[in-house]
Amino acid sequence: MKLIAIDLDGTLLSEDGKISEENQEAIHRRQANGDIVAFCSGRSLHDMQKIAEAANLEVPLICANGSLTSVNGEVIRSQILVADKLTEIMDTVASAGLYFEVYTNKGVYIQKDKKPILEEEKEALFDTPEEKENAGHIIRIQNMQYGMVEVDDYLEAGVTELDPYKVFILSFRRQELEKLAEGWEGREDISITTSGYQKLEVAHPDASKGNALGALAAYYEIPQKDTVSIGDNFNDISMLEYAGTAVAMHNAEPEVKEYADHVTRSNEENGVGHALNEIIK
Repeated sequence: MKLIAIDLDGTLLSEDGKISEENQEAIHRRQANGDIVAFCSGRSLHDMQKIAEAANLEVPLICANGSLTSVNGEVIRSQILVADKLTEIMDTVASAGLYFEVYTNKGVYIQKDKKPILEEEKEALFDTPEEKENAGHIIRIQNMQYGMVEVDDYLEAGVTELDPYKVFILSFRRQELEKLAEGWEGREDISITTSGYQKLEVAHPDASKGNALGALAAYYEIPQKDTVSIGDNFNDISMLEYAGTAVAMHNAEPEVKEYADHVTRSNEENGVGHALNEIIK
């Protein structure tokens, strides 16, 4: 038996945000053979549940880069941001004038006055129709998340009491993201990662895909050597490092491929299905 952890965006999901039939069939085949397939993403629990349901797949879910793990609808592991830490992070991001969301046990909370920020950045920073369209696509993907909750004010909505487990920051102002990351560098009370050039994600210090994969392996009593991970971006590195077999997508960041034992096809070429059928024995 193997435990196979699969990233979603840029890995299992096509650019339309869906799981192809070929990838679905490959997952069902591995499950039928006795393997446990888990989704491991930076996305929220509610969003991942919807994605799995739409593809008719029942899988354990490692959410928000390892902040939360759910098996059969039950949360078995959670790494929560305490109230004072969360408010400090929110204040810092708000002072930088950037868009951010708070992931909680009741959904992904977004303060209404933050929503126009991304459109304003798109119009101010990009000149060509192609650049604007690419930026617009990123914004649309973000707004398509399932379980988003719009509120007038984060604190008045009580996010600190809703088991918050991640602050997600999205901006086309790359220098501002780098400033935030540099300001938090070296801290041991939070973890910082990214799943893309325009993204920064802040969570509990023990939250990582690698730690969560290790905990899930222990839950199922599966040896580390029998674990597999498939990913494409920087937030996948910890699980690629942990796994007995690490697979990177063809479209993965070059640095990420350095941590892989194998490279499969791209997410647009059903790379996960190819890995499950041809690479992972």
